[in-house]
Amino acid sequence: MSQPYVLPTLVRGPYPLAGRRLVVDVGWLAVVFRNGVPRLVCGPGRHGSVLGLLTGRRLPATGELSMLLFDTAPQNVQVAADDVRLADGRQVGVTAVAVVQPRWSAEPRMLLDIAARYGVLSSRYGEAAGFQLDADFRAWARTLLGERDHDAVYLAHDSRSALAGSPGSSVPGGGMLAVERFVHVIIDPDPVVTSIRTAGDEAEIEMARLVARTAIEPIGAALRAIRSRYRDAIARDHGVRQAALDVDLAALYGVVPLFMRDPTAGAEVEKARWQVLNGLLGEYADTIPFAAEALGVTPTELLKDLARGRVPGTEAAAAPPSPDEIGQLDDRRRPA
Repeated sequence: MSQPYVLPTLVRGPYPLAGRRLVVDVGWLAVVFRNGVPRLVCGPGRHGSVLGLLTGRRLPATGELSMLLFDTAPQNVQVAADDVRLADGRQVGVTAVAVVQPRWSAEPRMLLDIAARYGVLSSRYGEAAGFQLDADFRAWARTLLGERDHDAVYLAHDSRSALAGSPGSSVPGGGMLAVERFVHVIIDPDPVVTSIRTAGDEAEIEMARLVARTAIEPIGAALRAIRSRYRDAIARDHGVRQAALDVDLAALYGVVPLFMRDPTAGAEVEKARWQVLNGLLGEYADTIPFAAEALGVTPTELLKDLARGRVPGTEAAAAPPSPDEIGQLDDRRRPA
């Protein structure tokens, strides 16, 4: 069951009237109690001395005097009703924010009967008004929505129209608060309807996916045919590009290109090369200084080049002559 919500300023007090004078602010009504019995309702304003207000004569009013203040201004109240059955058997939940008006704002004299029923404790009024409003709203929602089906209620352009009766009608009931209008209404759909619509939406999405897949199937077939036709050329081009990348990376890290494709095989090649190189260096160690002198490098540079798998001087010897060298050669060949 939803908890009724009523603003705590509905009723204030009790306040003693020790000075026998009464001032009521605008928006409030005061009920004066004499010895705990409601005797008088006073509207906004200054009421001077209350000597004769209770006796009707200019004599002191004896006994203990106190008062309660009743709010007459409209208030926003949240109300709710669960499991409201509709005309098609579906059940919905309704949550609304309503503008309510205390009934005593139009009929101040009725406060004497209300105060005689609930006494001088202000907390009783808010609790009673809340439960009465909750019961009135539930009865109104079940009566009004029971005449409509689920789609008419849940899919309405303005959800407030679901709780609107005939023009000029308001929520019936005999509580302390009367509903003037609803400013916000939320309809919780029936779970069965929600599940059915969710399943329908998922089926539509799957159908759309199948239609799209069928529509693009010819494109996929054409792309597969093109790939099959040029498979060898694509594989060859991919291999060439991969080999060039392996060579560049091998040069960057100082390893053989085979190491980039197959590290194990590359390591075996490096191992075999070092074994051969160590054997050659051990056999021709006494010739290294002479070979370095003949190649125009230091023994250390010669050993570094050999470790990298290069022969010093071969790159420079194989390089084509520069334009300057060709020009000098032509000058030497030209007759004086």
